[in-house]
Amino acid sequence: MEPNQKTLLKSRNGIPSPRLPPHGVDLAREARIARTRFYPLTIAYTAYAIAILVPAFRMSVRATIAALVAALVSWTLIEYLFHRYILHGPFPDEGGRLRRWMHDRFDGMHADHHQRPWDGHHINGRFESLPAALAMAAFSYLLPHPAGPVFVAALLQSYVVEEWIHYAVHFHAFKGRYFTHIRRHHLYHHGMRGRDVAFGLTSAIWDQPFGTHIGEADRARRALSRRPEPSAPGPPW
Repeated sequence: MEPNQKTLLKSRNGIPSPRLPPHGVDLAREARIARTRFYPLTIAYTAYAIAILVPAFRMSVRATIAALVAALVSWTLIEYLFHRYILHGPFPDEGGRLRRWMHDRFDGMHADHHQRPWDGHHINGRFESLPAALAMAAFSYLLPHPAGPVFVAALLQSYVVEEWIHYAVHFHAFKGRYFTHIRRHHLYHHGMRGRDVAFGLTSAIWDQPFGTHIGEADRARRALSRRPEPSAPGPPW
């Protein structure tokens, strides 16, 4: 967060519409800020995944691949539910101790990102996931199935991949069918009509069964209004 900038609260401000970047904002610098903020967790979670997966593959390739696939599928659902109900959910400061804790923990998350989608301070998480990651890693060794640590390590690595995809769709225009699709999907979510739909971050598979897919009319309108992707970094705000 930039100095003297107040955090928006979802229970008070809702999910705001995006603002245009201020005159003279350096989008390359904002991209560099976003990358730098996420390097530590990328290194930590990736190192942990390697430490778990290498010996796991030596023990059983089939069981390790099964755990990886299960984690990948599970992560697409987790990211959808977390984005929809935690990042977009309001948590008013009322009620008992638990509700007040949820207000302090979650109410200030994500609204700033929607208001300032070009701001490198609000693109990726930083250390917020670390306590949950440590708890999950510790709990995985208590599970009766030996693939528990592999599953959790793959979940954490999936989080790393998701965050880098999220960074990329905001600051880059890579080629390829998948990236073009997910970039348009996510940037629609940031538009005036998309704040209540398109919650999938690495895929759109859960938006359909949960009823938050982009409507047919809007998909047709988006297809008709497509413009060439920019060749230089920078989101099309």
